[in-house]
Amino acid sequence: IEKVVEETEDAATLVIRPGWGWRFDHRPGQYVGIGVQVDGRFQWRSYSISSAPQRSGRHIAITIRAMPEGKLSGHLVSLRPGTIVRLASPEGDFVLPDPPPAKMLFLVGGSGVTPVMAMLRTMDRRGQLGSGQGSPDVVMHYSSPTAERMIFRDELLALEEKHESFHLHRLHTDTEGMLELAHAERGLDAFCPDWRERETYACGPAPMLDAITEHFEREGLEDQLHLERFTLQ
Repeated sequence: IEKVVEETEDAATLVIRPGWGWRFDHRPGQYVGIGVQVDGRFQWRSYSISSAPQRSGRHIAITIRAMPEGKLSGHLVSLRPGTIVRLASPEGDFVLPDPPPAKMLFLVGGSGVTPVMAMLRTMDRRGQLGSGQGSPDVVMHYSSPTAERMIFRDELLALEEKHESFHLHRLHTDTEGMLELAHAERGLDAFCPDWRERETYACGPAPMLDAITEHFEREGLEDQLHLERFTLQ
């Protein structure tokens, strides 16, 4: 680990320099296994890679939120630069297509933003979030308890300012309530009227993903929905 970046009061990004033989060609949205020594034994967990793949790169990043019920996440966010960890090869099918769909919708909650951040960073680096003709039209909904607990908040706001084709919708659930998908004034139709025409990528807490799945199934749009489920770690 070369750097630990505090994102919020309970989340941090670990910038890791892999050893010899690592290939920096993971697909945006994939996760990686990380093993860390605790009490003399290596404990393994999987986390989404939040950095964009770069073949000429030297680092990858994973972003972790310390979960009160988790057994290892609190330990990981408190690691210091210089700590040696083990890495497994990237895996996962929740990935950004190449080229991206013409219209995309991201529905994320909490730390579910991490794989989507890798996708957005990749599109930004490739010039695929620009305002020119042919750029994907991207809408993102981000549910977070408060503004302060929004991981990558400043970077996402900067991307929205930079790109006309990227639109960010924020919901602070502690004061505004949970996302109500079918609600006329606070649901999908309110902030993304053409959501039925979009490829949708969702990642977040299980109840949120269950509600999204049921909503898309009722609309007969389950083939347009791509999910990534996290477990407590």
